[in-house]
Amino acid sequence: MSNLSYIEIRREMCAVAKNMWERRLTNAAGGNFAVRVEDNRILITPSLMSERKHCRIEPDDFLLIDYEQNILEGTGKLSREGDMHINLLRDFKNIGAVIHAHPFYCMPFVAQAKNIPNVTEATMGRGEVGCISYTKAFTPELAENVSKYFNERRELAERKPIGVILPLHGVVVTGPDIYMVYSMLERIECDAFCTITKNLI
Repeated sequence: MSNLSYIEIRREMCAVAKNMWERRLTNAAGGNFAVRVEDNRILITPSLMSERKHCRIEPDDFLLIDYEQNILEGTGKLSREGDMHINLLRDFKNIGAVIHAHPFYCMPFVAQAKNIPNVTEATMGRGEVGCISYTKAFTPELAENVSKYFNERRELAERKPIGVILPLHGVVVTGPDIYMVYSMLERIECDAFCTITKNLI
């Protein structure tokens, strides 16, 4: 393990994976994330991180790849959603990390293709978490539609962490680093919970 590149970032990513599972920010149906560690170098979670490992991953589980999806370090299988991460990390200067997840309270909005409104101060200035049109999972078209959503909000996406809903699938959240993108995932989940429960109090 001591010979692994970017060992500290790998450890941070392990902590994020653990928190995502334990805080119900993703489920066994899927979830993956990636961090740009330098130009044309990305650390990305392996395929089946959630379904087979329940997000219990070690630093050497992460794959070091380039923008062409060549595996430069690691022995796992690359996630089928690699394109989605690579496009955002390659094309946005200030997006340094991307999380795709299935957060518990966001999923009703995902299932119904409804925007998650901004209802707390923690997401102020970012607007609603909008939806792209339904696109089949694991396809180039999905990666293209996600890129289009962020490109249409480029000025905001370069300044702040934001997210998008993939109908019937999950959410994608971006940020400048792994800490900020994880924080935004929790903030969006909180907005979803507050919206669902607003008529109960």
